[in-house]
Amino acid sequence: MADQNNFIQNYKLFVTKNPLLANEIEVGLKWMSYIVAGRFSQSQVITELIHCASNLLTLLNDSILRKSIGIPVHINVAVEKLQTYLAVLEYAEVFAEIAARRLSGNRGRWFIIVSVQVVKTFIRSVLLLKYEQGLQLSPPIPPLNRRREISLAESKSKKLSSTEKTDDSTFTLKRSGRVIRTLETAPPLTARSWKVPKSENNTNLPLRNPTKLVNRHFTAEMLHLFRPLIHLLSVGAFGELSWKPWVVALGIDIASLHMLKENEKFNRTERIEINRRALTMLIYLLRSPFYDQVSKTHVINLLKQLADTIPGSGLILRPLIEYLPEWQQSYFYTWDA
Repeated sequence: MADQNNFIQNYKLFVTKNPLLANEIEVGLKWMSYIVAGRFSQSQVITELIHCASNLLTLLNDSILRKSIGIPVHINVAVEKLQTYLAVLEYAEVFAEIAARRLSGNRGRWFIIVSVQVVKTFIRSVLLLKYEQGLQLSPPIPPLNRRREISLAESKSKKLSSTEKTDDSTFTLKRSGRVIRTLETAPPLTARSWKVPKSENNTNLPLRNPTKLVNRHFTAEMLHLFRPLIHLLSVGAFGELSWKPWVVALGIDIASLHMLKENEKFNRTERIEINRRALTMLIYLLRSPFYDQVSKTHVINLLKQLADTIPGSGLILRPLIEYLPEWQQSYFYTWDA
């Protein structure tokens, strides 16, 4: 147990001391997952395991760095935990689906898919309904801009050390948590405002102030949240090869985007999320049954042409062509985006 605690503390120290090196390790893992893809029979499981590990490692390292420099994911601890659970599910769901299919066949695969989507929809609904978090972002916890945030934290710490006097201007009561000005630093009675001086330590508030959704915009977000479950129900009712689930999911996405684009009060982060959702509509070209019956031949011919035309690209594109059927089944499904 002591060895385990020492390892955890040493790892945290390593990440805080070498954030950019940790980032290079994460990027290296991601590239390894792309290189392994399509190289041998079990490559899909290994690829997803490495890719999942890379994303989870990034999430862990970002969490360590956020705590070290005082930048919380959210001021509400409950919201931060829910967003963390959601991020872990999103990063691990494809690997869990593929592993379940290898171990238990199609039945195990669908059990994982349904279970994950039910839990994700529940968490997103709680964030929207109880905590009023507005549009649900993807990924739930954006990666930390380490170079910028760490440099800002370092400059801030230097500024605080040069103005040490201001740190002693207040103290916090242990029981109530109330901030009180010290007598030594209080201004003259005639100039006293009775307001507590602003503390530099409270500047790292959450970066996102979500827009409260009402009426049509609330309905649009609820459609987006429940679209995976609606699609799964339609697949169960009409079958995997039917066009009806594809059309239903597409219709829900179009309706949701149409209603969301009418609001001009969204902040920059939320507008980026809406644009991301609009771009993901292109994935419907690679989702069954449209891919199987319409776009498959065109996509494969385009990749082959690029592999034959661009020198060196065949090393990447030819394994990709062989691996595309596996990717199409796992990445380009309609039940989530």
